[in-house]
Amino acid sequence: RPRLAEGRVQRDENGYRVMDTEWHRITCFNGLGKTVAEHCAKGMKVLVHGRIHYTKWTDATGTDRYGCEIIAEKVDFLSRPKSAEGQDPELVDRDDEIPF
Repeated sequence: RPRLAEGRVQRDENGYRVMDTEWHRITCFNGLGKTVAEHCAKGMKVLVHGRIHYTKWTDATGTDRYGCEIIAEKVDFLSRPKSAEGQDPELVDRDDEIPF
């Protein structure tokens, strides 16, 4: 999303919009967590469907802390890992022969 200052979009020295990145904590349980761990890599684009979960706790100093995470119900992989983008997208291994 574009960075705003006093209600206006900020621009860099070349006139391009300055973009902010938002990071979210995503929690995946059971089979979904295993699938994401096996097939997701840093830099991939994913679409996460889920619900927001807010937590409150007291730390060791007695200060109330708050947290927010997204509990994933569905994850769609929108891209391949950067290392696999140049590889052949075919999923069938041609070296395997099927006996008849």
